[in-house]
Amino acid sequence: MLSYNRVLWGLPGKIMRNLSTAGTPVLNENDQTNSLLPAYTDEERQKILTRINDTTIDQMLSYDITKGRASKLHSWRTRNGPLRDVNDILFVEGFGLKVATRFFRSLLEPEGARRGSEVKGTQKPKSTRTAPFITPGMDEGQRTRIVSSVGVRIGVTSVSWARLEIGKYDTEPCRLTHWQHHELNDKKLHLAELARRCLYVTHQMPQADCYVLENPQMAQASSNPGSIDQQNVNIQKSQVTAILSYALLSRADPDATKCNNLYYMRRFLTARLFNHLVGTERVSSEDSILSMMRTHYNMEDQIEATPQAHAGIRSQVQFPADLRNMFSQLERYQRELLGQAFLLNLAFARLVLLQDPLSISTVSRSPKSSLLPSADGCEAIVQ
Repeated sequence: MLSYNRVLWGLPGKIMRNLSTAGTPVLNENDQTNSLLPAYTDEERQKILTRINDTTIDQMLSYDITKGRASKLHSWRTRNGPLRDVNDILFVEGFGLKVATRFFRSLLEPEGARRGSEVKGTQKPKSTRTAPFITPGMDEGQRTRIVSSVGVRIGVTSVSWARLEIGKYDTEPCRLTHWQHHELNDKKLHLAELARRCLYVTHQMPQADCYVLENPQMAQASSNPGSIDQQNVNIQKSQVTAILSYALLSRADPDATKCNNLYYMRRFLTARLFNHLVGTERVSSEDSILSMMRTHYNMEDQIEATPQAHAGIRSQVQFPADLRNMFSQLERYQRELLGQAFLLNLAFARLVLLQDPLSISTVSRSPKSSLLPSADGCEAIVQ
């Protein structure tokens, strides 16, 4: 049957239409046994055909079908006439067994119940997918249980991290609780010494519900990828990433075997969210960090006067005074690495844990995202 369908694709539309319906406008019981689609009763087949043949593209979109497939189905129906059998849909480009079965299932749903759910808003909203942002994926139950996270920025000779506690309520911001930078001091360490230093770094990191790293680089980004120096640099960074990843994974609760505590954010996602990407090059994040530390409003006055002004405050960050002072006293390159660790964690919190619509639209490739304000203009509360 599959090879027969492939042959039919090479025939003109009219011939294909005639072959698919000639002499057998309705499948009999024996034909249904050999059909690739599920078996439907005569009443169900008639209901499916009626709804497909008598609906416009806009009406068709109320069922489980994409706009592109609805357009292709409409074009096929215009060229070849109405569908005479449910199996005719397999001749339409973009419709396989899985897609057709799902589409037919939505066509057979009671129309009154479907309309009622649309009017009353009882349909469950589609949950935002976290898979495009992190590896591995995260289920909804674990997402709601996470209240703290540590973002880890790994370099060739240094490791930086920042810990955030997620606000419990909509009017409570995230809180920065730890911020630290550690130097490994050498680019060509023996693996035994490198492992010892990485384990020491891991012991310095605070406990959290999960840990976030940037997805490791899979290919060398160098004008001379074959050079010995470049190979040594990339190898040591990969070794540091592997050792730290294993050490952080060992912190997972042994009873929660199905839950992950280590995630990798997609590369350049943080830079795109905070507008730090020019082409394929990152620009400094220090200005964004400093702007988040400034006080732009009085929190108590606004809570009393206009509580709605704090919508989305949960995705902002509160910087304790001691951490702000520590940040200002570091060298510039250390502030940059700390800022990258902090923004990596904040991007994870906004895109995955809080599923902030503004942040998601900022990193999406939708044209509408260009009309929205940049995510790096967010305010912060300073103690």
